[in-house]
Amino acid sequence: MSLSFQLRLDDEGSYLTVHSSYCAIFSDEGLQPCLCHFDYEREKDRYTSAHVQVYGTSPALEALNGKGDQKRTLDTLHIPVGGRRFRPCIEDVIEFLINERLVDAHNGWQQIVEEGRARYRRSQLKAAMRRHPDVVEEYLRERERVEEGS
Repeated sequence: MSLSFQLRLDDEGSYLTVHSSYCAIFSDEGLQPCLCHFDYEREKDRYTSAHVQVYGTSPALEALNGKGDQKRTLDTLHIPVGGRRFRPCIEDVIEFLINERLVDAHNGWQQIVEEGRARYRRSQLKAAMRRHPDVVEEYLRERERVEEGS
């Protein structure tokens, strides 16, 4: 696995935020060949900021490519994975590797992965709430109405 994270302060200068991240899965320590990589690049314009790229061949993609010079390979496709706030975290990648039996797990891995995932999701939720206070207010009003009706 190869990891890279670029952190910056948010637009307000209050919170540390991920500007870009890269998590690649390789078959050996020499970092070759690559199975896939999960990328996040804030404010991309040509493709979704959170995406996965998979290495291999695909007869379906070959059929879709048709004819001409613009043939794409599987690893050049940016497959969306949840967008800015709901993208996979490193714990999701670790769970994927263990569940697909691509790596051996240590005892107690599930608890550690769940704890890390919970921290990540809570952080993302708080960031989403900061950016969308109107949605938070709407939710609280709806919740209050439901509780009053019970």
